[in-house]
Amino acid sequence: MNFDLNERTTLAGLADVLIPASEGFLSASAAGAAGEGLDQLLAVRPDLAAGLKKILQNAKGRKPGDAVKELQAEDSASFGVLAEVVPGAYFMNPQVRATVAFNAAVASATSSLVDADIFTSVCMVSATWSNFTAARSNPRPGSCRPRS
Repeated sequence: MNFDLNERTTLAGLADVLIPASEGFLSASAAGAAGEGLDQLLAVRPDLAAGLKKILQNAKGRKPGDAVKELQAEDSASFGVLAEVVPGAYFMNPQVRATVAFNAAVASATSSLVDADIFTSVCMVSATWSNFTAARSNPRPGSCRPRS
């Protein structure tokens, strides 16, 4: 499933609500979460594409913060899709991975810059990302592996 420029622009806005720039850390859009990172993530998680399309259609033309808060309050399943896609696409960026690994203590301290409810919701779905990265670094026979 392909995403056009308008959909990617909408995603970039939503992604920056979840992962804004902070001192020493890229925002989700600056890290390519709506570009190459999205493409890489969907290569291994194509099941997220249809849900993401729905989210982007509903968010088109709206303020990103309002759209994210509405998803969180009224459509937890769709919010869960967004909360998997954005961090997953964000961490596809090698600079992000290096920065987070190097500045783990700083990352913890900057979490106060993010809306606490949104941050908590994103963290609740991080297990999927952890399982994905474990499968990439230590694939088991029959496990999901990213395409080369």
